[in-house]
Amino acid sequence: MIISPPFLLAVHPQQTDTMATADAGNTVVPNGDVCAGNMLECAPGNGAYPVSFNLGWHGGAHLKAPLDGNQATSVRAIADGTIVYVRQTDATHKPTLQYRNVRTDDGCVVIRHDTEIGEGANAKVTYYSVYMHLQAVISSLSVGKKVYRKDLVGTPGQIYGQFPQIHFEIVCDEVNLKKFIGRAPGPLGSTPARADAVYGDSWFFIPCGAKLFTNEPHPLRDDDSAPPVGTLHPQACLVPAGTGRDLVIRMRYDRDCTLTTYQQDPDGSWSVLGAVPPEADAEYSLYKRATDLNRRYTESSLASVAANVVVPSPSAIFEMIRFGRCINDQLASGARFNHWRRVKTPDGDGWINLSRAGVRVYSDADFPEWAGWSFIGDDPTPDSLCDSPTVKRWLDVNQSGHVSHADAVGALGVDAVRQRLAHAVCKFPSEWSRSGLEARYNWLKSPHEALSNSLSETDFSALMDHARDLAFWEDIGDPDLPHSNECWHWPPREFTRHLRQCRWLSSEELEQVYPNTYVQKSGGHLHQAANTVSSEIRQRYKFALNRLMQKHSVTNNPMRMSHFLGQGAEESRTLAWMDEHRSEASCNSAYAHSNGNDLPGDGYKFRGRGMKQLTGKYNYTEYWVYRGWLDRRDFTASWWGHSHPTRPNITTPDVLLTVAYNTIDTGTWYWEAAPNHGLPHARSTVNVLMPG
Repeated sequence: MIISPPFLLAVHPQQTDTMATADAGNTVVPNGDVCAGNMLECAPGNGAYPVSFNLGWHGGAHLKAPLDGNQATSVRAIADGTIVYVRQTDATHKPTLQYRNVRTDDGCVVIRHDTEIGEGANAKVTYYSVYMHLQAVISSLSVGKKVYRKDLVGTPGQIYGQFPQIHFEIVCDEVNLKKFIGRAPGPLGSTPARADAVYGDSWFFIPCGAKLFTNEPHPLRDDDSAPPVGTLHPQACLVPAGTGRDLVIRMRYDRDCTLTTYQQDPDGSWSVLGAVPPEADAEYSLYKRATDLNRRYTESSLASVAANVVVPSPSAIFEMIRFGRCINDQLASGARFNHWRRVKTPDGDGWINLSRAGVRVYSDADFPEWAGWSFIGDDPTPDSLCDSPTVKRWLDVNQSGHVSHADAVGALGVDAVRQRLAHAVCKFPSEWSRSGLEARYNWLKSPHEALSNSLSETDFSALMDHARDLAFWEDIGDPDLPHSNECWHWPPREFTRHLRQCRWLSSEELEQVYPNTYVQKSGGHLHQAANTVSSEIRQRYKFALNRLMQKHSVTNNPMRMSHFLGQGAEESRTLAWMDEHRSEASCNSAYAHSNGNDLPGDGYKFRGRGMKQLTGKYNYTEYWVYRGWLDRRDFTASWWGHSHPTRPNITTPDVLLTVAYNTIDTGTWYWEAAPNHGLPHARSTVNVLMPG
């Protein structure tokens, strides 16, 4: 799933390499918080999500268009999709659009998005984005038309005289909500982590009683206060009884690795306790860290028991320290790896085992409550008045048992309340339905504790005429559109910000990266050339490509994705050629000595295979050791120099071609390992059109 905000600022001349050039509209995406910079949400009571000062539900957010000089930034599609509704802006100065004597534009576009956040049917999701109050709508848009991310949909308009703004909204039905979050709406609790979708930060739920240690234990040890193993001696636990309360640890890789501790407050929310100093450049050192931990199993301290120790592969260790669990390459049968990290706790700072029994490991794909997410479906009323006990409890800051208009105004100005609401996914009726319009808003005519003033019949009638002319839900012919009373509304900015971490390429998105045809330069001219890649080939490699780009942090940065996929396009002819097309004679003569080949036939046997064309016996050997298929103790490094008869034995090099995961994994391994082996770095600057 590739997604962008509906507004994107234009390129500036001072653009540096900290910005990734986007593909459409000559736009850029900063490495910082692009959603904060381009999704300027209006204040509470003036169009914020999800409730107003009078506790009326509001399904989207009013966004102020960023200005590029004196010009308002245009509105763009947030993701690939299909137009399901278009309404051109009224130009007749209709009186109903002059509600309370100020103009509100009625231009509107609704896009259906069918995409993927992971592997399998439960990770295929459908949602709808709504762009309302457009001053102008692109004339070429029509129902059924395919649009692509960053395509123009219109220009921002007026909302009750305020310009330039849009109402931006994201909705789905409950079936797709469950697919997005991997469960029924509600707290995560003890629900197992989903494995079909994994992205963003890792989260560890640590039950009370965890042991803390001053020094880093050996990864073989699950409790460093236990009796000695080999010459590994025990150390005293910092807190004999273990940690005194349940904790959650967030592990974030963003060049550095930061471990932040959360604790639960009396009201049920989770707040930050603190963080230990970040581990510098940890994201760039994952491969080295994994191989160093692997070597600890063969160090002298375990010499007396080494014969009985199953050594975990560097590849599996990499996944443990990257995700907190293995999601691709599993630990070998009988192998023990304990994931020790230094963390902050209320009982002191120390090393804690994040893989001990009882620890539950999740990712942002699980939408955990300790990350702030709430799912509000407890409003029993069918109207547009928020009667959710949960939301009213949040707004009842003085705990009086009811929420007055003054209470709502005050509470919506409290940052903690705003943060809760900004992560609340809520079920309530759409404001854009004509059906039952009067009944939905009838509460505005009666005195209410959350209303400053009730409406007269005349004022109510004027409001209904205005709302009726803006409504459009019944005009959408899409059969999968949720009923207006069954909409789950996502907080627009947090939805966009959160899903930008996913970057799982759907089948359609992968086809745009590696198309059936490509632009080729020949004779000084560009022309369309046929390719040998097909949907079948893309499907064969899609899962492995997505998972392994996540594993090696390629998806953490759009520029990395561009470089990685661009080099893959060059090396594999966009996934079509996964081995070198050379004869045995040419391979043996060309590569007989330069790639560490020392036996007749090695040049052809270890010819280039895989997405990045892994070549030579040395590279094959290092990859075999990385995967745990070879034990470095079974041969010596001197085999390259022919001074020792013990050589690595690789009998099935074609396993890199017959197993799709291995075909892609060699490419991501070389991307990661090349700098650590003193080899040419695999990260090229070949460009493809990729997400901003």
